[in-house]
Amino acid sequence: MTDTSDTSPGIESPRVLRLTFEIHIPKGLRRNVQFRRVEQAADRITGAVQGAVASAFPWADRIKVRKEWSYAWADWSEEIVLPSSEENTITTGAETT
Repeated sequence: MTDTSDTSPGIESPRVLRLTFEIHIPKGLRRNVQFRRVEQAADRITGAVQGAVASAFPWADRIKVRKEWSYAWADWSEEIVLPSSEENTITTGAETT
């Protein structure tokens, strides 16, 4: 059987490289960061990323920028290590399929 997954008309898998940056102000820093400065910083960072994308990831035809300024009073994240299994464990000399 011939694999036609890359050549089937009308079927295309969307591909996205998503990078997330969170820029934190240290707790306890007594500075009044005005929203105008936040907007300026976001615009400068966006411009820098836009300039880098053309050379670093030339296949891209657009970037989507999400800008958010918030007070993270409650924000939790955790990394949970899952149990080892045959599918997620690297063994030396093993073939990958």
